Amino acid sequence: MTPLKTKIVCSMGPTTENDETLAAIIRNGMNIARFNFSHGTHEYHKSQMERIRVLSKKLNIPVALMMDTKGPEIRTGDTEDGKTVCIEKGDNIIIKTDGSLTVGAGIDEGSGTKKPAHISLNWKDFTSRTAKVLAENPDKKIKVLIADGLLELDVIRAENDCVYATAANSAKIGSKKNVNLTGLHAHLPIMSEQDKADIAFAAEMNCDFVAASFVSFPSEVHEIKRYLESLGSKMKIIAKIENEEGLNNIEEIAAAADGIMVARGDLGVQLPTERIPLAQKHIISVCRKLGKPVITATQMLDSMITNPRPTRAELTDVANAIFDGTDAVMLSGETANGKYPAEAVETMARIARTVEESEDYQRKMQQDVPENPTPTVGQTMAQMTYLTAKSTKACAILVPTLSGHTATMISTFRPIQSIIAVTPDESVQRKLLLNWGIHPLCMPKIADDSEEMIQNSVKTMMDAKLACFGDKVILCAGIPLQSPIPVNTIRVLMMGNVLARGRSGAYNEISTKKTGRIVKAETPADFVTTIRHKKGEILLCPVINEDWIPVLRVVDGVIITGKNELSSDMILLANPNIVWISEIGSSEKSLETGRIVTIDGKDLLVYEGIN
Repeated sequence: MTPLKTKIVCSMGPTTENDETLAAIIRNGMNIARFNFSHGTHEYHKSQMERIRVLSKKLNIPVALMMDTKGPEIRTGDTEDGKTVCIEKGDNIIIKTDGSLTVGAGIDEGSGTKKPAHISLNWKDFTSRTAKVLAENPDKKIKVLIADGLLELDVIRAENDCVYATAANSAKIGSKKNVNLTGLHAHLPIMSEQDKADIAFAAEMNCDFVAASFVSFPSEVHEIKRYLESLGSKMKIIAKIENEEGLNNIEEIAAAADGIMVARGDLGVQLPTERIPLAQKHIISVCRKLGKPVITATQMLDSMITNPRPTRAELTDVANAIFDGTDAVMLSGETANGKYPAEAVETMARIARTVEESEDYQRKMQQDVPENPTPTVGQTMAQMTYLTAKSTKACAILVPTLSGHTATMISTFRPIQSIIAVTPDESVQRKLLLNWGIHPLCMPKIADDSEEMIQNSVKTMMDAKLACFGDKVILCAGIPLQSPIPVNTIRVLMMGNVLARGRSGAYNEISTKKTGRIVKAETPADFVTTIRHKKGEILLCPVINEDWIPVLRVVDGVIITGKNELSSDMILLANPNIVWISEIGSSEKSLETGRIVTIDGKDLLVYEGIN
């Protein structure tokens, strides 16, 4: 089955503490596990992370780890005995920062008039900042939104260490509720001391992503980058857009960050509800233009927290985000504390596959290809790879990569083909799990040169059953490995391409095939002067006789253009593990020295590359 192009992020929580549930979530399509550091201790998160790594290895399914910061946060104070306080529409509110209790409006016993309610905030500069903004612009509309917007307060004035406001609606609130502001930016540090400690812990755990909450300016992304550098961490930064400032600065933030999350929960508090769909589309469009991955999050299948099936509206919401071109969709409470976490992931994957296989989606992705008026050489080659795959109707795009950068550039063009990124670095493999259309594989070792790297990549792809014999695959790579240009080569590869056929041959008891690098030699002396490795060579020669016996002892296989003058017993006596074919005739023209081939002593064939 073709891998999903849209990635799935799942939040961890009490529900995922069960190994059986967690394994089901991984099998059903989770690519990235998200850890919300607003809750839980380091010990708790460490236990979850370690369990994911064990299960990921056991299931042979890579899973990336994302830590989500608490971020700059404003909260209300306590209520008396933790009870709820009722605020009525039209109530006068006095907001302070002195740590006093939150109390509702009362009746003055003397005058019989209604006394104002009192609410305390933990942001000490609230009064002075509000006074400054209103002094500069008296008509400025400032709103205080409490408990995810459940209670809305309209600010009237600020004086004498107090802010005076009126309640725009009725609501009941408890202790320590979250606070959002519109018309006023708090300018709180993007990382609190607790955030720094959490990020340092995530770096120690070798997490792959840090989702930074409430990013408003690109300078905040740079600040987090500097902190990560001081830790020696290569975690990618995902900037969460949760307020109007972040939305207004989305192009600059996306350019600075490694990716974006459309955090529709807090964003929906800051913006009028009807603007959220347009904001989501705008953010996704900007990220596609800049080639940055984007996650669409919050309440995507929210009803599946308690129900085994989502609503029709939720299904449509997920599908629309995918149609918009999002790289990933995210489940929050559905997997963190829901009753049906595995079913939620399965449902998300099923929606994604249905959309991705539709002609409407494929046509839209082709129409929305981003244009870059001043592309780099790498971006130009990435586009040419996409166009070559499109025109040749290839089954896949193969990208051997050390950093993952080439694969991410190709991803921006949204090709119909899967992008098979093969890397020797498990960290790079995990980080590529966020990008649309990339199926990252990890090959066992770093190649010594470009040709070996390509053939190792082909074998890794074939072993993963992502291509079959006869398939057409587009290769995009930087050759040689030391090339200053990251991408300079595009090839059309035929999987299992037959280079030569023999008339006779044989193989050993262990294997019918041998793979190696061709060494062409007319005489045994020629072989000695051209040999490159002590083992793993395939000898190509005109004839085999007794003079070649010393050479047979050190090669893995032999391709003979003419006839073999030695008996099979003599050859196996010289090298019990050898495979050979003979009488390939003029086919030797395609077998140049240094080329990696596989010889099949049973079917008497020479294949290109590792087979």
